[in-house]
Amino acid sequence: MYAQSHEGRSFVTDAVLGRADAEDRKNRELQEDSMRDLEIKRILVPTDLSEQSIVSLQYARFFAERFSSSLTLLYVDPLVFPISDAGADIPLYIATTPAHIAKLEKEVRVYADAALLGYPYDVAAAVGEPVPAIVREEQERAADLVIMATHGLRGWRRLVLGSVTEGVLRGGDSPVLSVSRSGERLRTPDPVKKILCPINFTETARASLEYASHLAATFDCELIVVHVVEEDAKTKPVAAGGIRSWIDPAIQNRCTFREIVQRGGAAERVLDCAEDLGADLIVIGAQHKRFRDETVIGTTTERLVRFARVPVLSVPRRVEVKKTHEEALAAHVY
Repeated sequence: MYAQSHEGRSFVTDAVLGRADAEDRKNRELQEDSMRDLEIKRILVPTDLSEQSIVSLQYARFFAERFSSSLTLLYVDPLVFPISDAGADIPLYIATTPAHIAKLEKEVRVYADAALLGYPYDVAAAVGEPVPAIVREEQERAADLVIMATHGLRGWRRLVLGSVTEGVLRGGDSPVLSVSRSGERLRTPDPVKKILCPINFTETARASLEYASHLAATFDCELIVVHVVEEDAKTKPVAAGGIRSWIDPAIQNRCTFREIVQRGGAAERVLDCAEDLGADLIVIGAQHKRFRDETVIGTTTERLVRFARVPVLSVPRRVEVKKTHEEALAAHVY
């Protein structure tokens, strides 16, 4: 016979009811978490006023309309006069005037009005080096998302000119949506139907998957989770069921998704998957590792930003490490 409590119920019954109540609370918490919206209140859109960058304004409008975000367009005029001092070329930035800034802001509005017609936006202009100016504006405005076009250069031209987008990704704290300049203008107001999210079972990947799942729920689109087992990995490939068990239950309640496991080079296989599956957006974690005074992001993230034909949304996560710069360059981390 079961031992009876002073209220006449068995201890076993109380335990069962307690577990049931705890399970109900857990399910309610998961449901509430799955219903929380991703807030993107402020979007910053750096632009160079080129025809190829118009597509970034179109993506900015798409995100802003879905999230009811404020839009700020930023143009940084790299007005530099090199001067010779002791045999070295030193860039000299000319002090600007309010009239010059007003002229730049007017040029931005003329440039953007067609793409953003009917949607309110602010304009900011500055003179100087683009990357520090963009990062500073991002921080001052507390931007939730930065959307900008990559210049699409390859080979020696990229090495010489560098990448403003990659510089902002390294120096800033906000997620960055990079849009290839080589892409055509959007032909539909609803350009994201399928999101691809690479994972590698790290906390950085977990954060990016959380972000991707919110986007999938907001855009009412398909989410594909891909795990790539690197060629030199000693572990066996993880089954798709293993991926699902790793994913937070709140994400499973938030949107529908499917899992894919591949083997090979991480960036190459992700790019192949994006093309083969017709993905419209890649969402990936960008783990910022700080080595002394320089920030290095993962090799896979850099390659996707450089070579993806579809927009790449990098979700940053900063980590302080004590390694040499050479070790950082050799690291292969998402």
